[in-house]
Amino acid sequence: MSDSAALVFHLEQGETLRRMEAAGNYNRWLVERGPTEIGRRVLDAGAGIGTFTAAVAEGREAVALEPDPAFVSALRARFAAAPNVEVRNCPVEELDEDASFDTILCFNVLEHIAADEAVLARCGSLLRPGGSLLLLVPAHPAAYGRIDVVLGHERRYRRTELAAKLESAGLEVARLRHVNPVGIAGWLVTSRLLRPSQVPSGPLRLYDRLVPVLRLIDRLPMPFGLSLWAVARRPA
Repeated sequence: MSDSAALVFHLEQGETLRRMEAAGNYNRWLVERGPTEIGRRVLDAGAGIGTFTAAVAEGREAVALEPDPAFVSALRARFAAAPNVEVRNCPVEELDEDASFDTILCFNVLEHIAADEAVLARCGSLLRPGGSLLLLVPAHPAAYGRIDVVLGHERRYRRTELAAKLESAGLEVARLRHVNPVGIAGWLVTSRLLRPSQVPSGPLRLYDRLVPVLRLIDRLPMPFGLSLWAVARRPA
């Protein structure tokens, strides 16, 4: 990728992250899926601009890990007055060997990484015994479309594929299910028919307002959904 293309990509990614952060109902919904799993020391792997780091940092030690230097300065400015938050600029594979965490958050990150199995294995080694990886990834390879390309997604996941990769990383799958069944319809319409150059803000705002209703629907077990939600633990 040329320097100019990389700059455009980072600008688009930054704008997408800012739009996603504005979806406060949606972001709280993600974190609240696993409140009992979030321990005292947390790693936000692929922190972006710090949306989820901020959501879990209160009363905890947090490391905002971001390999892309384009976002690191924003992270450091955001958490400059938060002594309980450390910002690190490196891939998860290069994190200190002696680092350990009660919980690792990896929300909408793994699909961007070519060597996803190596990242899962490293996450497993960074967890303390009994610690949990909370993972959210896009589901259904058949739903891959224009927005996936814009967002830099390497793939979307099948449930069986993700389970196998977690187990291969030495993690015990405690929960793994499709979530957000309503969202998959909007995703297909937007990505396949409208084919925008970035995540559109209008549908995202509407979706965010509908979260209280979507929460209720999400409780029903479904064989499909926009994403896969997983809780995987390092054996005690």
